Amino acid sequence: VEIGAGLGTISELLRSRVDRLDLVEPSPDLACRLSEKFSTDPGVAVVDQTLEAWMAEGRSGVYDGIVMVNVLEHIKDDAAAARGLYDALKVGGALCIFVPALPFLFSKLDKIYGHYRRYTKPTLRNCISSAGFEIEKLHYVDVAGVLPWWVLNTVMGKTSFHAPSLQVYDKVVVPVTKTCESVLRPPFGKNLILIARKVAG
Repeated sequence: VEIGAGLGTISELLRSRVDRLDLVEPSPDLACRLSEKFSTDPGVAVVDQTLEAWMAEGRSGVYDGIVMVNVLEHIKDDAAAARGLYDALKVGGALCIFVPALPFLFSKLDKIYGHYRRYTKPTLRNCISSAGFEIEKLHYVDVAGVLPWWVLNTVMGKTSFHAPSLQVYDKVVVPVTKTCESVLRPPFGKNLILIARKVAG
């Protein structure tokens, strides 16, 4: 299951790797677009619900894996969410999370996007491990993005992105940073990646 599937960009990458994929998306408009995108695929189900509503339906031990990209920071009670995610997984199931990092980068743009927080490695580790997960990977990514975000968004208070600049960053900076960070993990970064596993029922 992918929680907060949005436009389905990650969903398309996941689909070829799984037999079945549930997509949970709280926005009715985005859920509709997801339904259209995967309308001919019987292996994909779109669920128009918030994470909290989805967890309340009691899907205990159902899933082999849960993916959340830029979602957990939107959840007010992230500890309760972590417990619900743990319950939804089969024993041995994996949780994959991508979240914004470094609280000092918190900006007006974070507020506009509905973020309650930005994480550090200790705060994300505590949130997930307290739910019972065994953490397999937890590291920062995008060290190159820290300074631009801090200057433009945190200090200058920008509340929108400059599309041409983003395109240049994605084409020029991201590939180099990705290669470097695959060899040597940075001590900090604009985002965090976590992979954890449910080891007990």
